[in-house]
Amino acid sequence: METNANLQSERNLKGAEFEKTGNLEKAVELYEENVTEGFKGNHPYDRLATIYKNQNDIENEIRILEKAIIVFEEITIEDRLEGLPKLFRFKNRLEKAVHTKTQLAKQKKSKLK
Repeated sequence: METNANLQSERNLKGAEFEKTGNLEKAVELYEENVTEGFKGNHPYDRLATIYKNQNDIENEIRILEKAIIVFEEITIEDRLEGLPKLFRFKNRLEKAVHTKTQLAKQKKSKLK
């Protein structure tokens, strides 16, 4: 799919403005568009993962981190220097999110007993 990098950058900037004014719903909407288009930069993935984590929405946090890993694996293959450290950072965040999900499931299970 052909994407417009300028449009994606504008969405990121507008998303950041919406975050500053507390309109997370609009920010998420813009960032999600960039994620859907496979934006090749960390901003929307970082922001969405953080927003979802703060909202205790572990499923969406994991979904976004998994997409970020796919994008940054491609970036690393393209030999873009910033790709590898960001790829490791997203993998680390995903590992922590999955661990949190596992812990929450265990707690829920023990409460049901």
